[in-house]
Amino acid sequence: MDNLTTIKQDLYQIAQMLMLNGTLTECSGIVRGKLGISIFFFHYAQFTGNMLYADYAMDLIDETLSQLHVNSSADYERGLAGIGVGIDYLIQNDFLKVEDDVCEEFDDRMYRAVMYDPWHDFSQYEGLTGYGRYWITRLRYQSPSVQARECLLRIASFANISEVLLYYRRSPTQVTERYFDVMYQTCHMIQMDYAEQVMKLIVEENSRFEEFFNQLISLTNDEIISTKVLFNTVYHTYIHFLKTEN
Repeated sequence: MDNLTTIKQDLYQIAQMLMLNGTLTECSGIVRGKLGISIFFFHYAQFTGNMLYADYAMDLIDETLSQLHVNSSADYERGLAGIGVGIDYLIQNDFLKVEDDVCEEFDDRMYRAVMYDPWHDFSQYEGLTGYGRYWITRLRYQSPSVQARECLLRIASFANISEVLLYYRRSPTQVTERYFDVMYQTCHMIQMDYAEQVMKLIVEENSRFEEFFNQLISLTNDEIISTKVLFNTVYHTYIHFLKTEN
């Protein structure tokens, strides 16, 4: 039996199992629920050439959207953040053809999650990184782009290493010295990710900032200035940029 045959058999078994679970599961999310299963079936339909699987995937999406409400969970694993990212993925990869902005109804709930709700942590599945992934996808759309920028900036402002470490030391899952370096590097990565997104936003609006940011990054890489100076400069530049825009 060759590898392709084995893969086809394995995928068929997975598909049969997911068809049962997709119907029975109550979870709507991308990681453990209907939206994630629908993504599999769109790809499987493309792989097999059997569009009945795509029809089933659409049924799952319809069920997913019908389960959502104004107070749905905002997290990435089971809630709106992951569902929004998943739907955007399907649209960008031409699995879904839509005329209206499907995720528009999610924006108010996700805005509240970032700006007002207590946040759990910086993880992707339950915390601010997952929220950030949602708002990055919303930058493509004109209507929610202002909200997206505001939320991304707020998430970036939360990514203060000392405050994050203090938060975790007070949490039930405390950070021991053993994991201090891991937490430090993770927080630093989050800061850099969102700083890059903010810089990209500014440059898209005004290309004259590109050379300035490139020099700023170069100075940081050469350790002439600290990353803290980089983050603060990006932050204050963005605040000034917003004021001049308004």
